[in-house]
Amino acid sequence: MPTTRRDLLNALAWGTGAGALSAVLPMPAFARDETEAVTARIRADLQRHASFGYKFSGGPGDLATANWIAGRLRRSGYKVEESQFPAPFFIERTARLTAGSASVPVVPQAPVVTTGPGGVTAPLALVEKEVGDVRGRIALIVTPFGRPAALFANRGIGLTVTTAAKAGAKAVVIVTTGPSGEAVALNAPTTPFVPIPTAVLAPKRAAALVDAAKSGATATLILDGDATHRPSKNLVATIQRGDRWLVLSTPRSGWYDCVGERGTGTAAFLELADWVVHRFPDLSVFVMNTGGHEYFFAGTKYVLGQAPPPDKTLVWTHIGATLAARDAVEKDGKLVMLDTADPRRSLMVTDRARAAAAESFRGLSGLSDPKNIQPKRGALSSFTDRGYTTAFAVIGVHRWFHTVEDTLERVEAKLVTPVLQAHQRTIERLVPSA
Repeated sequence: MPTTRRDLLNALAWGTGAGALSAVLPMPAFARDETEAVTARIRADLQRHASFGYKFSGGPGDLATANWIAGRLRRSGYKVEESQFPAPFFIERTARLTAGSASVPVVPQAPVVTTGPGGVTAPLALVEKEVGDVRGRIALIVTPFGRPAALFANRGIGLTVTTAAKAGAKAVVIVTTGPSGEAVALNAPTTPFVPIPTAVLAPKRAAALVDAAKSGATATLILDGDATHRPSKNLVATIQRGDRWLVLSTPRSGWYDCVGERGTGTAAFLELADWVVHRFPDLSVFVMNTGGHEYFFAGTKYVLGQAPPPDKTLVWTHIGATLAARDAVEKDGKLVMLDTADPRRSLMVTDRARAAAAESFRGLSGLSDPKNIQPKRGALSSFTDRGYTTAFAVIGVHRWFHTVEDTLERVEAKLVTPVLQAHQRTIERLVPSA
């Protein structure tokens, strides 16, 4: 009886593996069919991820995503432990900046310092390069064009915000100037970044407020709602088969739908978690999926101590942000989606992983030249700072990163598959006798 496509897909789904399939197919046909099957699964996972909606830590989308991932890991044979931790959460009633006839919605900067229903009323002060006289005013900070992602007290936007707060500003509104035209939600610590109300304003809505700030017009910022905490989840999954370990980790939570930022990594993470079980039958596997990523990967600190010791860990593979999102070009004043990958991504490696990763990711835009991991900066460094010496991660910042427009339209499964395969090749090169 001839082997049908359904037979092949079923065999792949149940982990029959290359050995069984290569007996019935010429290798080029087998490789093509396997890639198509993987891409189909990734596409389905991206759609499922998008269906959960916003992934704010502790929100319904975050918890639904956690339950889905936990179920998938159990189906792959893992023992899954779930734990909870408190994450900042804001229940919004009103978030708006008004000056004269201009009144626009803003995004409260989390963790939110509320104003109450009456808001904060004060003259606007425009801040573009240097923080001038902002005492008693609402500082309107217009950032340089870029793709911002977080607030750091000692550099970039964060330094400007802290300087304005120390200079006596009553509130801060940040115009996150970038390619999407949308407000960019910014990662921050679990406590308010500055002790004054702070919000983000979309550049596409900012023109009238910038003009008002130039004339020192009086404005009112309202950030009214309940600034509270909700439980988010951490998942730790293990398969124990000796004292040599592989580790996989990825964040789960994020701003808005975050299909490009988190969905692409989640789809690859689920594929890798299932693949390593069958590809390395003599190795133990530790898998970590954490919430609280928006708050400087807050969830990670609660479970990192459960990871196997560095001297027993062969490879730590961290699946970071935006493995692959669609690129875009501007046409007639609008961004038009392309079916190529946004090159604004990087491959970060330890020295021991450099050669294997460079060879495995060759030819993938933005990923062909591995970068050093910066100590104490980012989720990956929180692992390598503890002594894990063979580690790598892909981290990208696409055009709609951290915005309400990071939706299913921004991704394409066929762009994720080659990045997943590069992860697999890297692990195989780094595991002795693979």
